[in-house]
Amino acid sequence: MLFFNNTTGGTLNNAQIVLNGYQGLNNGRTATVSLGSLGSGTTNFAWGSLPGVPGGTTPFSLTAYDYDDEFGGTAYAIPTNDCGQPAGCVAGGGPYWYAHTGNFSVTFTATVSGGQYDGQSVYSVFSPQTNATGGFIGWEGLDPNGYSESPYDIHSGTVTGDLANIFLGTVPAGVPEPATWGMMIAGFGLVAGALRVRGRRVAAV
Repeated sequence: MLFFNNTTGGTLNNAQIVLNGYQGLNNGRTATVSLGSLGSGTTNFAWGSLPGVPGGTTPFSLTAYDYDDEFGGTAYAIPTNDCGQPAGCVAGGGPYWYAHTGNFSVTFTATVSGGQYDGQSVYSVFSPQTNATGGFIGWEGLDPNGYSESPYDIHSGTVTGDLANIFLGTVPAGVPEPATWGMMIAGFGLVAGALRVRGRRVAAV
């Protein structure tokens, strides 16, 4: 799930996320998802059921509900018995799904309507590499290099966390990642989530 916590006192209009693949088979792939208007409080979206985009597990889809496994059983799967891991494939997974799928980043934008911050732009970028934790988060079961079926591929339980701080204002020139900014508004908002993959949940976008 994706959780958006809006504490602006207004509505986030024209909210959207843009996904950008930066590794592996999905390097250079993009997808734009319109989220519409987000009212105050928390709004959540189920990954794989995002509005206006396909959720099926098909190759080269950034919005697939089972993103890490979209190349399973295809010619893109890497033939191996150990999924490239010293300890072998992750428990519950297997070489059928082992592929260089590739991680992606997510850019969130919106405009505040109403409240103290009326008219302000909202911007955030987060990814497994660039997020509120300051370290890699293995969302969708992929490791830092974008391979599936690694120990990051959690098949049971729930791992959640704050993925990114969301900022008000225009992105400063020469600052590609808002994670490097000082907080413009303390406690403005956080994105947190857990993406559902093959019946389990992993820390996410």
